[in-house]
Amino acid sequence: MKRLVTSLIVGGGLALGATAALAEYPERTINMLVPFGAGGGTDVPARFFASEMEQILGQNIVISNVDGAGGTIGATQLSQADADGYNLGFMPVGTTTTQPHLKRTSYNADSWTPICMVSQGPFYLVVAEDSAIQSIEDYVARANGDGVKFAGAGPGSMAHVAQLTVDNALGVTTRYIPTRGGGDIATEINGGRADATAWFADFGTRFGWRALAILSDQRSDAHPDVPTMAELGHDAQVSVWFGFFTQAGTPDEIVATLSNACAQAVATDSFQENMAGANRLIRYMGTEEFGPFFREAYELNGQLLEEAGLVQ
Repeated sequence: MKRLVTSLIVGGGLALGATAALAEYPERTINMLVPFGAGGGTDVPARFFASEMEQILGQNIVISNVDGAGGTIGATQLSQADADGYNLGFMPVGTTTTQPHLKRTSYNADSWTPICMVSQGPFYLVVAEDSAIQSIEDYVARANGDGVKFAGAGPGSMAHVAQLTVDNALGVTTRYIPTRGGGDIATEINGGRADATAWFADFGTRFGWRALAILSDQRSDAHPDVPTMAELGHDAQVSVWFGFFTQAGTPDEIVATLSNACAQAVATDSFQENMAGANRLIRYMGTEEFGPFFREAYELNGQLLEEAGLVQ
């Protein structure tokens, strides 16, 4: 009996020790991987976010930029790291929900525990300012007549996903014109070689384009006069979002700590000011909401790409 009691005490001490170790998280520097280059579209909000998380968690956060292959090189590296809360990722929708289908990556939706969504920017369906396409009705008529050429980045990009989503919603088929992105898209649209594209809220100030609709469930304060696709009778929502991830299997206690810190970080005045200064929109989703949202986006984008013949 004495030996049994001793064993119980020892066992109980080990359990308490394990709980205490988790309760002390984080005890050392955290690495946050960004699967794109420094100064890019993913890196900028990641650094704003990391700065706030450092203050809240009380530990240094070192950002590692691992660029290449649409973010899949960095994401693959991250997915293979220990699920201990010290190797985290700030990743966009394309890397996490489209590239796994296109490239048959070693990671998939089951590789991650989504912690929170941090930022989201809805796409607008846009045309050149002098385009004869003045409305969604005109867009459908052109698609069913002479045809619509839709410019975007490479096959499988989020602009391509937007084109496929709009086509499905409107019941039309348009021709996708792949480019290297950015300036090349502008050249195609403004030169009259393409009719439309999907772009962010700076479509007017940056390129002089005109929006037919916003691919969101609500209008934007940036362009309150632009109707949603839903208002026009069509279900088409596409956005570029950025989320905070850890590996599947990370202890629940660590996920809870990170989730609580994330909620605090996006609410700080400094984060909101930095994001506004960079023309970035904050969109927060906690762990319980972001998890199902991520899974649905993963499955929906995979289906769209498969139906387009892009998944082999």
